[in-house]
Amino acid sequence: MNNNNPYYGYPYYGYPQQNPDQAQSGQQAPQEQPYKQQNSKTHFVMGMAAGAAVAYLLTNKKFKQGVAATGERAWSAVRGEVEELKERLEDTQAELEYYRNLHKGEE
Repeated sequence: MNNNNPYYGYPYYGYPQQNPDQAQSGQQAPQEQPYKQQNSKTHFVMGMAAGAAVAYLLTNKKFKQGVAATGERAWSAVRGEVEELKERLEDTQAELEYYRNLHKGEE
């Protein structure tokens, strides 16, 4: 049995995957076309459609305003949450300081 791939089931670059039946009979699986050559017209048309859609969205004034408004709302929410966290941290620090001073006289 001549097997170039010692770890059957784990194909390496340059070693085509074979069935055990094909390996024994000496037949190889038919070579498939590389990805670039498969459906090249379809890929081109899909790329053109995607590019046209992106170009339309980037030049659409309403879309840009909507994105800007959404970004502004998101940034406002983030800033508000950061301010809330700062306030909670200051409250926690004040409570810790209070309890430290409260028990300081007992020692």
